[in-house]
Amino acid sequence: MEAEPSTPHTNRGLSDLLHDAGWRPEALARRINTVLAARGNSRRVHPKTPYKWISDGAVPHGDIPDLVVELLSAQLHTDLLYTDVWGQAAPRPQPALPADHAMDLPWDSNGLLSLVGGPVPTRRTIIAVTGAALTAPAWTALQQPVPDMVAAAGEGGPVSPPLLDMIDTVVAQAQQLDDNQGGAAREFVNDQFTAVARLLRRASYNAATGRRLTAALAQLAQTAGFMAFDAGEDGIAQRWYLTALRAAHAAAEPGLAASVLALMSNQAADRGHALDALQLAAAAQESAETTPPAVRALVAARSSLAHAVAGDVTSYSRMRTSTLELLDAKSDTPLPRWASYIDRIELDAITGRGLVVLAERVPTRRKQLLRQAGQLLHARAHTSPTEAPQRSALRHGAWLSLAHNAAGDLDRAVGAARLALGRLPAVNSVRSVVLLLRLHDELAPAAPRSPAVRDLVNELRTLPIPARRAAPK
Repeated sequence: MEAEPSTPHTNRGLSDLLHDAGWRPEALARRINTVLAARGNSRRVHPKTPYKWISDGAVPHGDIPDLVVELLSAQLHTDLLYTDVWGQAAPRPQPALPADHAMDLPWDSNGLLSLVGGPVPTRRTIIAVTGAALTAPAWTALQQPVPDMVAAAGEGGPVSPPLLDMIDTVVAQAQQLDDNQGGAAREFVNDQFTAVARLLRRASYNAATGRRLTAALAQLAQTAGFMAFDAGEDGIAQRWYLTALRAAHAAAEPGLAASVLALMSNQAADRGHALDALQLAAAAQESAETTPPAVRALVAARSSLAHAVAGDVTSYSRMRTSTLELLDAKSDTPLPRWASYIDRIELDAITGRGLVVLAERVPTRRKQLLRQAGQLLHARAHTSPTEAPQRSALRHGAWLSLAHNAAGDLDRAVGAARLALGRLPAVNSVRSVVLLLRLHDELAPAAPRSPAVRDLVNELRTLPIPARRAAPK
């Protein structure tokens, strides 16, 4: 008697999650390929392959299954498990580390030097953390006394003023690279962090020089963290941010610590963790209390995103009012060099981005919120191609296109998207590409009745993925 043919196991879980995310299987493949390219992986997924994962219950090999879990978790603003997506346990224990791995160290100079005693484990899979693992260090940083940064070994010779000046220049240029090119120079920034950390551990210096080195370390970690966040590597970004927070605390730089905390809040908001985002925003504002008004304005603008994802219009408006008042305030304290990019256009763009999110949370005020979002995003999205910051212009241009599309203004949505697309050859920004892919999915229904939308959708479908560029030597 012949055995009956076995019936393929359909992965209904993945199918349902894609439906909830509003993605067709081809859209999932595009997002996978975008992240793979940004992470330097030459592997690509064929647009039709996810159909096989659904119909046959096939599970791809390598890192793809975990990447699918990561992408769907981000899109659905929830923490999915491997079994939620693939219907089975992971085939082997995952060699993953939480972002706060081995960070339970004293908030003194020895704790910081122990933390930077080796490379940040970017070669391992780093998973993002939530709750107290993320928010407790924020409040601890505000409560602990600032340590004296005294040379631990002194075996590498003294740190001279010219060397400090060179380090400050490298730190500033790393930030400028991020502003103009996105994450193209991530490895280079990571290497500079390692070099400064080595000086802290081995060189000879006094307390003032130690503080200056530690401040440089914090800025490099903050830049590396944002580059990782922009590349969609949330766990690595959190680890860099937590490292930057410890360094900023040791450097007695409350403004820099506030900036890091505000970026951590933005990341939590982006992941849909409103409570974490609100906690981190509150800590950022407390840390910024004694800083120049422009720094407090930056923190207020970034904090508004936490209230946006929480759907709190009143608190969001309060943050906006505070941002504008602080921008107009006079100050006798010079603005720190790392904050030189703060201006009305950039803070308006951050606020406008939040309004698009808020419009999704508060549909009764959707029309008004989207109109305001378009006004605030316009200037940054229309930044000249020859001026900085190009990454921010690309990202906020994508947000402006989403805002116009949500408001039903297809002509402006197409125009803003084309402006953003024109920046892609020079900018490496995975999150911006993901926003444009989201725009593709949202515009697709209008393509049959609009030639301009149809042309744009076709172009977005074959979007050139930002390649990972070689780091400068």
